[in-house]
This record gives sequence, structure tokens and C-alpha cells, in this order.
Amino acid sequence: MVFPAMSITKLIRLFGTVAALLALAWFVNQVVRSAADFPSFDFRELMYIISFTFIYAAPALLAGIVWCYLMRVVGESQAGPLEAMSINCLSQAGKYLPGNVAHYFGRILLARQAGWGTTNTLYTIFIETLWSVAVAALLALVAVMYAQEQLFLGVDRVPRWQVLAVLASFAILAPALGHRVFGLAADIWARHKGISASSLQAPPIRAFWIVVSVYIFSYLVMGWVLSLIASQVFGASPGPVFLFAGIYAVAWVTGFVTPGAPAGLGIRELILVAALTPLYDANIAIGIAAALRVVTILGDCLVVTIGLGLKQFIHKQAGE
Repeated sequence: MVFPAMSITKLIRLFGTVAALLALAWFVNQVVRSAADFPSFDFRELMYIISFTFIYAAPALLAGIVWCYLMRVVGESQAGPLEAMSINCLSQAGKYLPGNVAHYFGRILLARQAGWGTTNTLYTIFIETLWSVAVAALLALVAVMYAQEQLFLGVDRVPRWQVLAVLASFAILAPALGHRVFGLAADIWARHKGISASSLQAPPIRAFWIVVSVYIFSYLVMGWVLSLIASQVFGASPGPVFLFAGIYAVAWVTGFVTPGAPAGLGIRELILVAALTPLYDANIAIGIAAALRVVTILGDCLVVTIGLGLKQFIHKQAGE
């Protein structure tokens, strides 16, 4: 039996929603069962959670500046950094709506209200999404190699520094190679969206260096936050930042590609618990995942609040 294309899309979204709900139900049940084994929380732990919230918000603000740069290099010369930060921050509220795409629609709508071209907005979102997933995959690979260090040491007659040099060279050349791959992907994307590829202004290769650097920084920040939660909130040994960054990258991508999982809710926690349990006690792994969700929710509230403040400041400046 052949299903219409729309029916298949709805089935996939329904499957993703059911999977997210089941994962969330499992995680909530685990948190309730493990809560008695969590360490007692006092003012010190609360202050740590609040400080982690501000750390989490920093990459989101930086992402707004990078988006402004991307908009300019693809031809949207009127894009301003403060307005881009405001739009990007405000759109984060859409992550928590069903479907996991409302934040993109929100950004497109807010950019259109600012007078920015819809095609260029879609194009830059495509660039960001593609490179975010690519960087996450690269960090996941690094995490696997970091966790299995014998993969380096077990290579017969190949010194470890040479293997690391090859990986470093790959990381340096990845944006240059990706620039060519991106050109092909952009053509396919443009045809799918009914956009003339000739109307798109391809970003220069330096834009890819900047985007890759920002996403690597963002994932490393989240790896650092995970390590800080483990050590400062749960009293466990701090984990390697590179390893935790890769673990978070895998959890983020899995939550991102699961349709119907708002902000990766449930799916992300399931991956984090599965990856952290071999490193810590299962109860601690559950606690870390729960604490990170609290940090991200509070952090997104902070980011949206900053976006509202920037919007008011921009309107006030325009009125003077």
C-alpha cells in the first residue's frame, strides 16, 4: 500500500512524538525513583545552577552575532547585530512548542518584521543547521576516540602524536572541504524549496571557519557545564570536557532529528543517562541529566528575557 507523502510525514511526526513522550515518561519515573539518593541541595548548589544558567546563555548570544554576520555575507546588508541577537533570543521560546521547528518559524517571522529577506533568513538557517549537525558528528567521533584511548596507542608503529596530527589537520581542513560539499547541498536545498540557486549569494569560506568555531565553542561550553554539574552539584569527579561535549552533541542531535520532541525533551535525557551511566552511578547520571534540563530551561528563559530587553532598547533608540 502506498501512502501519500503528507500521510508519511504525519506518521513520522506521530512516531517521533510517541517516542519523545515515552522517553520523557521513563525519565520522569527514573528521577522520582532516584530522588531519594540525590545529595541534599542547599544555597550553594542553587547558586551553582544559577551560574550555569548564565554560562549556558552565552553561546546563544554569540550565535545571534554570528547569524548577523551570515545574513550580511549572503547579501542582507541591513542586518544589525543587536537586532539579530534579539530575534535569535526571542525565537528560542519556540523550541518548547510541539514539532521542534517553531523556533525557526519564529525567527523567520521576526526577521520579516524587521524587513529582512525571507529567502536569506531561510538560507542562513540552513547553513547553521547543516554545520551544527556536522560539528556535533565530529565531536561525537572525538568523544568516542577519547573514551577509547587505546585506539591511538594500539596502532602498531604509529606514534600517538602522528595520529593526533592527522586529526588536527582534518579539523583544520574540514571547513574548506565542507565549503564544496555545502555548495552541492545548497543547490539541492534550493531546488527543494523552489528557490533559484542563482539568487543565493554563497558565503565565503571564512564564514564557515567562523560558524564551525562558534559551534565547537558552544558544544565545549555544554561539555563544561555537564562536568561542572557532576562535580559541583553531585560531588562526583569532573569528567573530561571533550568527552562530555561529544556526549552532549550526540544527545542534542538525537533530540533535534526526532520530530515532535520539543527541545529534545525526553530523548536528550535518555541519551545522556545512557552515556553517563558507565562513567557514574546510574542515580548520578539521572541527576546530571535532570539538572542539565533545569539549567537549559532557565537558560532559555534568560535568553528570551534578554531578547525582550534588546527589542525594547532597539525600539527606544529608533524613537529618539
